[in-house]
Amino acid sequence: MARRDRGSWKAASGSRQSYGSHSSRGGFLLRRVVAGLIVLAVLVVAVGVIQLLRPVPSPTFTSSLNLPSVVAGQAPSIPWPTQGSATLDIPGIGSFGSHGSNTPIPIASVAKMTTALLIIHDHPLQLGQNGPSITITQSDYQTYLQMQAAVDSVMAVAPGETLNEYQLLQALLIPSADNIAITLANWDAGSVSAFVAKMNAYAKQLGLTGTTYTDPSGLNASTVSTPRDQLKIAELVEHNPVLAQIVSQPQATLPVAGTVYNVDYDLGHDGIIGVKTGSTPSGGDFAFAADVGMANGATDKVVGVVLGQQGLQPLIDALNTGKTLVKSVASIPKTALIVKAGGVVGSISVAGKGSIPVISKDTISAQEWPGLSESNNYVFTLKKAPIKKGEVVGVMKIQVGEQHFTTPLLAGASIGSTPLSYRLTHL
Repeated sequence: MARRDRGSWKAASGSRQSYGSHSSRGGFLLRRVVAGLIVLAVLVVAVGVIQLLRPVPSPTFTSSLNLPSVVAGQAPSIPWPTQGSATLDIPGIGSFGSHGSNTPIPIASVAKMTTALLIIHDHPLQLGQNGPSITITQSDYQTYLQMQAAVDSVMAVAPGETLNEYQLLQALLIPSADNIAITLANWDAGSVSAFVAKMNAYAKQLGLTGTTYTDPSGLNASTVSTPRDQLKIAELVEHNPVLAQIVSQPQATLPVAGTVYNVDYDLGHDGIIGVKTGSTPSGGDFAFAADVGMANGATDKVVGVVLGQQGLQPLIDALNTGKTLVKSVASIPKTALIVKAGGVVGSISVAGKGSIPVISKDTISAQEWPGLSESNNYVFTLKKAPIKKGEVVGVMKIQVGEQHFTTPLLAGASIGSTPLSYRLTHL
């Protein structure tokens, strides 16, 4: 009886021990599951916090106005000269290109444009002003006599004669007086050599890599340049009101010389208003400017340079070539609509919200012709959403040839910020 009790007790004890062991393992598993859930919750919270603390992606812009690198189509046919070299440009609009060799050649009296630019730079004049007076010296008179004997291009002067700066510039540019170039050089720099050094420094400053000056008049055959270089000089002359006025004058009256006439016989014909002629045994040269009424209704200033024209009358050939070039361009420029006000130029995308159109505030039209370079770029001020309809989101800059246009860009619709749900669910 006692044994059975002990056996029963052991059986009962064994039963209790087995139950306790299962209970312990179950509790351990439960604790692990709870701990895992806690860790997972912490991770979820941490990731959510990190996501919320991360910077919101900036809105992105995609352009839909993609201008070609050049205006499409057949390049215009320009009646370039069959000899020498030439170039043609509408300042502020674009270039028609160049023709012939780019090798520097003698430019004769075309060099006097640079002499005039340096004089008026060092001794500025406004329209209506005459500037300081200069007395013709015995040396100036001897220079005149020597050049006259050599059958150079000169203007009569006399010792003791007084000419003001404006009159001297007239004498330099209208009858193209070589002796006056010497007088002005000595007056400005103290010597011809010092003035020539200034001319070459000026050419270097302007980036005229094909230009070398050895005298202020261009009489020396070693004073050489290229059409593209002298085009820059001609445009600077035309940009100066006083010099532009002088080169447009068909004649002038001076104290000793009396009435002198412009060597540019094309003045007043086909819209030509200047700039400077040149003639040497090596050829005729002509830097010209003309106001031309274009077929598109605009009136543009055309500037060009013709160098190295040959023939029995090389200067006349150069003048005729200039007129031909001027007349040829009137029908070339066309007015093209690049973008109209309210026109869509692209879109802005906001993460998680989609996109809205971007529109141009202004209408942009340009004068153009096939082969003219084009480009556009964007500068954005937009940093984040929300964006309101009509809000300025950036600036568009367009270049067509030498024309530059800028217009604000506006949001074509409203769009909100990136939503919380998107920020939480997108890494």
